[in-house]
Amino acid sequence: MTVDQSEPANGRQDQAAATRRLLLDAAGAVFETRGYRATTVGAITDRAKTAHGTFYLYFRNKEDVFCRVIESVVLDEVAVSAFVPHDDAPRAAMEAGIRNFLTVFERHGGLWRALLEGMMQSPRIQQLWLDLRRDLVLRMSGIFEAQQRAGSVRSFDPTMVAHALAAMAEWSAFTYLVLGEPSPEDDRDPEALVATLADLWFRAVYGTVPDDGGGRDAGLDGATGQRSPSA
Repeated sequence: MTVDQSEPANGRQDQAAATRRLLLDAAGAVFETRGYRATTVGAITDRAKTAHGTFYLYFRNKEDVFCRVIESVVLDEVAVSAFVPHDDAPRAAMEAGIRNFLTVFERHGGLWRALLEGMMQSPRIQQLWLDLRRDLVLRMSGIFEAQQRAGSVRSFDPTMVAHALAAMAEWSAFTYLVLGEPSPEDDRDPEALVATLADLWFRAVYGTVPDDGGGRDAGLDGATGQRSPSA
């Protein structure tokens, strides 16, 4: 007769995963409200209602848990809102992707403040953000390269353009949604930022927008951003 030990082991693993998730959620909430520097491990465990020592079973220190929080947000929320079009309606795809990105950004406004603060204090946090950001930018660059090979966009350095457009979106979101510039906070309209960024992105990549009438830029079709067959 044998005794199946898998169920107790699985139960412990589930409990450990739940506790880690609880601590991560608590850490994210505290970083959102306090920022990076003012957050303490004690504040995180108080929020999670766990013993102080429990934290160190899952994370090395505040820097470690902050990195995991940022990683979770970027991979679980930002990455799935990739805003690079690769279809027959690139302007609409850009708007939808940028809108999704701004929704995530606004949801975690305090966390982006904490990230900026953390990068100034921790080389590890800075490197993590650069690594995560680079993965997203290279995805954008790869799509631009594919569009260039298909002849649907003009010639440019796809990596440099991807970095520049990503930075435009990131800092525009930060100044507009977090700092409240250029509009007063009660008058902010994220859709205005969506439209502005989509317009600038589209012009940067395709050289025209539908309202331009299509024929002004080297054979690009104004409705789709694709080059017309006769161009």
